Amino acid sequence: MGMLYGVEYRYVDILWLDNFVMNFSILWITFRISKVKGSLWRLWISAGIGALYAIIFFIPGFEVLHSFFLKIALSLIMLLVAFKFNTFKDFFKAFTFFYATTFVFGGVALGLHFFTQDYIAIEKGVFVIKDYPVNKLIVTGVLVIILMHAMWRFIRLHLSKDELLYKVKIYFDGKEVMVDALLDTGNMLLDPISKHPVMVVEFSRVKELLPQEIREIFTRSLEGDFHTVVQVISKSGWIERFRIIPYTTVGNPSGLLMGFKPDEVLVLKNGKWYTVGNVVVGIYNDKLSRNEHYQALVHPEIVA
Repeated sequence: MGMLYGVEYRYVDILWLDNFVMNFSILWITFRISKVKGSLWRLWISAGIGALYAIIFFIPGFEVLHSFFLKIALSLIMLLVAFKFNTFKDFFKAFTFFYATTFVFGGVALGLHFFTQDYIAIEKGVFVIKDYPVNKLIVTGVLVIILMHAMWRFIRLHLSKDELLYKVKIYFDGKEVMVDALLDTGNMLLDPISKHPVMVVEFSRVKELLPQEIREIFTRSLEGDFHTVVQVISKSGWIERFRIIPYTTVGNPSGLLMGFKPDEVLVLKNGKWYTVGNVVVGIYNDKLSRNEHYQALVHPEIVA
């Protein structure tokens, strides 16, 4: 951006690139946090559309683009291009995160401007950045991701538990059980070998699926005895299906959870059953809920 005989001018390519990077960053953060289906090429196209709008925005004679309703319409077009919505709930979630990320991004960018004294300004609702400080955009993006993750976790932790409950069907060796599972936002448990997410289920709900020799481990409360578990699994005909999963909790820094790889797992979302691949079922020999409101804890990746 510069001045010529008192007239301000802007380099179109820099203006487009600035806004393209900003739009893509916001869309990518929305994609990562909302878990709504999308793809990188759709995000690229959507960001390009938004950046093109920023250029036309400054062309004399296009003042109609300054309208609040046209700005909302543009954001809707960008979301429809960037994401694939199966339900209105998905659209509403992406829309909410898109604007939340935009406002947080703007706040962080202006905060960096205040501390670094770089030229970062907003003119008519469009970011104008002098000399394209890529390092500042990277720092801004990282801070926004951290803030948005913290905000989303806070929101989820304070939602009604009824909104976090899912019906889950587990199939193993021709048998089936159905459990009520609570979305546990703090459950980051992964199978150490396959790195697949682990869904923790009460033994009482899956015991009918298990071979007799595995079932006896839990009825005799030997699931914490590493040597016994390894010995029984090694002699079982299901050795390739069972796992030993280490975990850490307060008061138990070296716990072990026995688990198995089911034939199939289905999750009921928005009235439809969805098949979930690459899941390990961890067996918990106790109650997960005092009032038996749920019998399983589901990993966030499973219902994403």
